[in-house]
Amino acid sequence: MNDINMFGFIINLAIAALVGVLLPIIPSLTRKSYLFGVKIPLEEHACPEAKRMKKNYVTVCIAGTAAIFTLIVIQFLAVPDISIVATMYFPLLFVAVQMAAYIPNWKRALKLKEERGWKVLSSSFAETKSSHSRGNLSELPWLWYIASLILVFISIIITLVKYPDMPEQIPTNFDVNMEPNAWTDKTLLSALALPLINLATLLIIWLTGFMFVKAKLQIDPQSPELSFTQHRIYRKRIGHAIGFLALGLVITLAPLGFMTIWPEFKISFGFMMSMILIPMVPIIIVPFMSGQGGCKIKPKTLIEEAGNGTPAHEGFPGRCDDKHWALGLFYHNPEDPAYVVEDRFGGNLGFNYSRLPVKIGVTLLALGVAVLYVWVTILLRHGV
Repeated sequence: MNDINMFGFIINLAIAALVGVLLPIIPSLTRKSYLFGVKIPLEEHACPEAKRMKKNYVTVCIAGTAAIFTLIVIQFLAVPDISIVATMYFPLLFVAVQMAAYIPNWKRALKLKEERGWKVLSSSFAETKSSHSRGNLSELPWLWYIASLILVFISIIITLVKYPDMPEQIPTNFDVNMEPNAWTDKTLLSALALPLINLATLLIIWLTGFMFVKAKLQIDPQSPELSFTQHRIYRKRIGHAIGFLALGLVITLAPLGFMTIWPEFKISFGFMMSMILIPMVPIIIVPFMSGQGGCKIKPKTLIEEAGNGTPAHEGFPGRCDDKHWALGLFYHNPEDPAYVVEDRFGGNLGFNYSRLPVKIGVTLLALGVAVLYVWVTILLRHGV
């Protein structure tokens, strides 16, 4: 059996195990005032019907995960040569599993809210002077990004220095023993491919951290100091988690680039796996321990910068209206000037999809992902 096929099989199992564990806990990470994307009174979050819906969601997620595990095994036994390519596509099945678990419960939540006549405040969050000012770039954990950028530039410089002495064929793929098993003609672009991918990855992760810093804080008018403090602590935690992820991925990809230009440079499979998995740990732990927007954090002291409970103006009321939330997941309100809003299910930030820049950005991203999938699929199949 080809080592690279076994490697792909192990990766598929690992991803399925990770996502399969994370999916069922998403409702517990979401604010208690949201029930599967539907805004409900806070005191109703633990009603019997809500508990039953969450139990049904967990059951479907577990059953879906078991089915995906079965498909992974069947694929490996029946068509092992596509195992490495399948690492890109099996995760997409979890999107279908989540939708199958989420959508029926979203419908039940809407129906339950209507039957019970539940009313919620038109504005459940307030935008205070401090929240409206957002964060600033000094709040970014720059040390992680500076260290990452230095490593990327070092890899580019080394590649340019070694380029004249490189063989005419350079490796493009490695097996589980980190030995090359596919090659391509030497060009400046092929030699710099991994460093440039590393640089692009670093930029994307930095933009993610930047978005978290610049997003407005949503302050609960009933406890402004507490919610402000929770947001600030959460923002700091997730900022470092994202920065650590950036550095970890750079450290993972840089040695692979060295192996393409420096045949005597060797790294172990164990190192590669640890450098892929370790940076993901904080990204998983921080939301789990902190909750959505830090709602589960219990600070020892409060930061009194939230305007002493007096909002500069009320948060835009349309954000609390269920009619503006397609499937309880996608916010669409042309009258709301915001581009970024808080999600209603598990996540932290989402978009106002009625805004033209958001439409353009999401469309370009979708096209980019589609092109990337086709390109990487062709490369991986060629490498296998």
